[in-house]
Amino acid sequence: MEQDKYLVWLSGLKHLGGLRIRRLIEHFGSAKSVWEAGGEDLKKVKGIDRELSRIILASKNEERLKHNMDSLKRHGISTIPLSSVRYPDLLKEIYNPPYLLYVKGNSGVLKRNCIAIVGSRNASYYGKKVAFKLAGQLARAGFTIVSGLARGIDSYAHKGALAVGGSTIAVMGNGLDVIYPRENFQLMKEIPNDGLLLSEYPPGTSPLKGNFPARNRLISGLSLGVVVVEASERSGALITADFALEQNREVFAVPGNINSATSAGTNNLIKEGAKIVNGVEDILEEFPAIVFQSTVNKDSGTGLIRNVTGETENKVLRLIGTQPVHIEQLLAESSLKINELNTLLTYLEVEGHIQRLSGNYFIVRE
Repeated sequence: MEQDKYLVWLSGLKHLGGLRIRRLIEHFGSAKSVWEAGGEDLKKVKGIDRELSRIILASKNEERLKHNMDSLKRHGISTIPLSSVRYPDLLKEIYNPPYLLYVKGNSGVLKRNCIAIVGSRNASYYGKKVAFKLAGQLARAGFTIVSGLARGIDSYAHKGALAVGGSTIAVMGNGLDVIYPRENFQLMKEIPNDGLLLSEYPPGTSPLKGNFPARNRLISGLSLGVVVVEASERSGALITADFALEQNREVFAVPGNINSATSAGTNNLIKEGAKIVNGVEDILEEFPAIVFQSTVNKDSGTGLIRNVTGETENKVLRLIGTQPVHIEQLLAESSLKINELNTLLTYLEVEGHIQRLSGNYFIVRE
């Protein structure tokens, strides 16, 4: 923990970046030794000029150091340095892996077989349904589902894994104490129960636009393969696919309507050689050497919520009806826990029974 606080300090220096942090630690032997180094010694490290040396020296503040560690403890966030046995092996293979990971939840999932599911924020009903079902099927096969917690495809991938009792990793482009997007507040609370929130950014980091391409390299880096469900020609999901190719990962794409802008990117990926996904077996057959030992629910049926029956589903449908109903009212009248209700509502949505309106209102589809 002594070394970790100095790694947290280094990772919070926005001007450095992972490569310079690595050079500093390799040169001085430890993050603590970097803290203790003087200006002239710092400038001996490749990439550290006078200005960066000044920034490093000016950032040394014992009180701030303590504040950083207190913030981690307060938010239930722990750290995994690159040197740790807990650091994911696949991620170590990529170019310039983060020297420090911030995590919240079950870090054991980092040692499991992972598949990424990514796609458009402006997902269609078709895309949401495919992401949800594929994630559930892959989770049942023993995969941990990796995605980026964005609205659209990412959210439905996380929800699909949770729905069958599987695990999922949300890789974020901001600090783990920052709720983004706001609509995924409940999802952020649910994932750490059996899965993991992960970021290379320290607490307090805002979701800046430039953070997300870097975040995407971690999504692919953690995974054996990347499944792109729906993406426009300029979608960030295509950046993840590009990283996957660079990292020698499998790339899969779900075909879509040729007239739909949100399928233009995935259809182009298929044209360029990505494996077409017509069903989960198209993904599973690429990993024949892996013996899956799944711990999730493999029962027939939806497998959504253990202890939730068809009678409960019908009750929730009756509660919703043809007039918009808020989730708080459903929670009060359904006798379900919030995570159970959220999962059931997502299932009913992707099956076409209900429509999700803005502001957490729901209505039955006619």
